[in-house]
Amino acid sequence: MTKELSSRILLGLSVLYGITIGVLAALDVPVAVFAIVGGAVLGGLWVVRGLVLRRG
Repeated sequence: MTKELSSRILLGLSVLYGITIGVLAALDVPVAVFAIVGGAVLGGLWVVRGLVLRRG
């Protein structure tokens, strides 16, 4: 996977996650657990991407 492709995929996932949280919040669904877990997963993926690209 190229550097640009991984950036685009993670950026797309981040935007989709933000939209999902916004829609759930607008529908008065409790989103705290979903927001915490999703944020941790996305943050972890960005970190892994950075570590992998630094080595290669």
